Amino acid sequence: INDRYEAVAAACDDLIVREELRHNLGGILDLERLLARISLDSAGPRDVLALAQSLRQLPALRGTLGRLTPRLGRTCFDRLDPLTDVCAKIAGTLLPEPPLTLAEGGVIASGVDTDLDELRTVSQSGRQSIAAIEERERARTGIGSLKVRFNSVFGYYIEITKSNLGSVPTDYERKQTLVNAERFTTPELKDYETRVLTAHERCIEIEKRIFAELRRSVLENAGRIRKSSAAVAEIDLLANFAHLAALRHYVRPQL
Repeated sequence: INDRYEAVAAACDDLIVREELRHNLGGILDLERLLARISLDSAGPRDVLALAQSLRQLPALRGTLGRLTPRLGRTCFDRLDPLTDVCAKIAGTLLPEPPLTLAEGGVIASGVDTDLDELRTVSQSGRQSIAAIEERERARTGIGSLKVRFNSVFGYYIEITKSNLGSVPTDYERKQTLVNAERFTTPELKDYETRVLTAHERCIEIEKRIFAELRRSVLENAGRIRKSSAAVAEIDLLANFAHLAALRHYVRPQL
């Protein structure tokens, strides 16, 4: 009890340390609750990111706490693991503003997985890729009116007017016949179509796998997080007592 009184008195007497502690604590959410959600597999990307944002406050909190001389302050300082590695792992894996769920993707940061980055490039740069294929095929065939198009029924195709059918290369495969034109495909276009149409689904699959790996990584450090959470709770309590003592002019009891 006297150790607590000593810690509260020290914080009460040092306005700067007391307010810095309160400021540091203000950015920390309920670590135990967030960890419980992750362990029960009910945590979304924002929950895991909230954990990282809370852990990001721990080094500053520990630094402020190190300026308190009472024994209890030093004990809390020793128990408070800054968990910088866990924080960095989460922050480096997730985007800064992820969606609530993994359903639509857009959760994992760029640079985490090479395959994911390539699939995103394919999915997001469709127009540029099609334009490049169209330009290249026009140059190869000499057909200036050649068009590369897409519809939901036939997918991607190369459309050539009937008057230019004599210039169609042998590697073109007929896909559909129209009144004034023919539609073709090529091995390259079929491969591109497969990659584009499946890119989004594959992106989500990869993101789910990476998120599951991140969740396991966090849970491997659950013991460290709980230990720091208990230290944060005690620091929060003592800082609050010191704030109230200063605000209401409480006097330290003599035990």
